[in-house]
Amino acid sequence: MQHDEQKALIRRALALIASGGSERGEPSLSPVSRYLDPERHAREIERIFRRHPLALCPSAALARPGDTLAIDAAGMPLLLVRTREGELRGFVNACRHRGARLRPAGASNQRVFVCPYHSWTYGLDGNLRGRPGEADFPHAPAADCQLARVPVAEALGFVWAIPRVAHGEDDARIDMEGWLGRFGADLRHWGYDRWVPFDQREFANAANWKIPFEANLETYHFQYAHRDSIAGLFHDNLLIADHEGAHQRLFLPKRGIERLSELPEDQWQLGPHSNVIYYFFPATFILHEGDHANAFTVLPEAPERSRVIATMLIPEPPANEKAQRHWRRNLDSYRGALAEDFALGVSVQSTLASGAQASLYLGATECCSAKFHADVEAAIA
Repeated sequence: MQHDEQKALIRRALALIASGGSERGEPSLSPVSRYLDPERHAREIERIFRRHPLALCPSAALARPGDTLAIDAAGMPLLLVRTREGELRGFVNACRHRGARLRPAGASNQRVFVCPYHSWTYGLDGNLRGRPGEADFPHAPAADCQLARVPVAEALGFVWAIPRVAHGEDDARIDMEGWLGRFGADLRHWGYDRWVPFDQREFANAANWKIPFEANLETYHFQYAHRDSIAGLFHDNLLIADHEGAHQRLFLPKRGIERLSELPEDQWQLGPHSNVIYYFFPATFILHEGDHANAFTVLPEAPERSRVIATMLIPEPPANEKAQRHWRRNLDSYRGALAEDFALGVSVQSTLASGAQASLYLGATECCSAKFHADVEAAIA
């Protein structure tokens, strides 16, 4: 983020702290059908998740030629691959013969992809290299049997994919600079394109995919849900929000930021005095913590179930054991607070089918959660 924008955010924060106020929007309702309806879930998959980029792994996870990740996203089995030429490619993880998956879920390094069913063999570029009984397939020329492409790109230290079949070379590209907009430019300014993963893990989440974003786009809950972890670090129920289309940036001032008013503005820096949340529609969340970042992508699996890919990024690999311990402490602190959020989300999901209420209530300071829902509604309309 450019320094002028950092100073502008700090000014807004200091003004709100001085007034004892908080940014507010219109109170709203969130119908429980949003979290339970199978037909709606299918529309979300088709109109949101198969049309927008999702951050699925760090770029460094596919650093070497042949590095491969097999992962499912939005009901689509994907192969993310680094070719021998160093290019990133994305394919549907399905043999063009009879549809068997070429690779089981997870990371590996491959020279070629060999179907376990009938041994059709593909290069890292997706081209069919060979198959037993070639003469038996006059109706299936090799040029028509390439692996189906999916759009992929690299940005902000992540591999992004849109889980749909691409039609042609141009359709397999994603304009990530245009998609991420000025919030992406913030993170590039801090060097995210060069940052590396310290930790990555996946975990099941027994809640609708939207519930984690509701929690992480407001701070009203901090004083209560996080009273034993991070609540004391931040001003109560205070954030400064900016929006660009369906993307959001939330500035969370820490206690003590007021001391910056005693310094010249050219000495103001966000890093020690705040966290900044970046939400990239539809399902990628990046928490900028000054010298590192924690991110997650939530992938829907059913109305009441989702899967989370969580990654910690740091500027460079740890140089020694002391650095390892430093980043591990940061990770443990963040994961502890995150676990509190996800446990409450599971609790929420478990009550929604009870019939106790037709809608959930979003208050005036939960306006970013309300905007998130409004953008989802617009996308599936």
